[in-house]
Amino acid sequence: MDRSRITPAIAYWNQRSALLDSKQRLEALFSAVDSPTELALFQWAQLYAYAREYRPDLILELGREMGNSTCVFTEAANSLKEVHESRVVSVCWSDKFSTLTVPRLKRRGLVTVEWMSRLECRRENILEVDYESLLSPCRRVMVFWDAHGFEIAQCVLGKILPLLQGKEHCLLMHDLSDQRYMSDELLSYDGKPIWAGDSHSESRLVLGHVTSAVAQAISIVDFCTRNRVALESADHTFHQELATDGKADKMRKMLGDDLFSLQGHWFFLSLNMHEGPFTFPGTTAS
Repeated sequence: MDRSRITPAIAYWNQRSALLDSKQRLEALFSAVDSPTELALFQWAQLYAYAREYRPDLILELGREMGNSTCVFTEAANSLKEVHESRVVSVCWSDKFSTLTVPRLKRRGLVTVEWMSRLECRRENILEVDYESLLSPCRRVMVFWDAHGFEIAQCVLGKILPLLQGKEHCLLMHDLSDQRYMSDELLSYDGKPIWAGDSHSESRLVLGHVTSAVAQAISIVDFCTRNRVALESADHTFHQELATDGKADKMRKMLGDDLFSLQGHWFFLSLNMHEGPFTFPGTTAS
């Protein structure tokens, strides 16, 4: 199977029964993490489905905070253990997942030693990881890029992607939305100043159909434009592949509004779908 052609919509549809079987489990983990502003439950379902369908050897998580995506991907890796060997390496400076979330997961009896064994949780500077050693043994890699700033972008685009171009891979990005599936009212400045690099401001940046409040948006649009690489949104695949033939209605009836949504608010890309050659930004010593 050519996994480079797996879209979020294909994964969502193909994994609908697995999602139904895991519904109570995902809801319990979501409740224990208790950080719904970082990821909604329907986004948990979408990422869980994509990880299961893509079946990576390694899921590299850049940015962790309370551990929403950490739990999603570790749960997906554990669910695949009978058919595929997957592991998660999570890199972040924050220790909130280890000190706050993991104790809650354990108190509620949601995780075991075996479950945790598929997760390597590093408290480390993303810029200083030896990615060549980490990625070299892997055949298929999924990267979840959820840490922000231009230095992180330079690391992802200048260090990590060059190492992945010869492997099966996908890059997922949170905190980016597709304006084509959002209200046109959001295009109004509404008296707010222009976005000036502060991800905590009320202003947002709009680049084509990408809207965001993080610098990551500028860097990835620049990279994809230079390389003529398609930057796709999960939302677009959901609307194009699920909403047009009744699949969305079937999934909503099956999973409920908590686990199913045509909204995604995340983008993805893979160099596997393009011939290259590719140009990557240079890197400097940190």
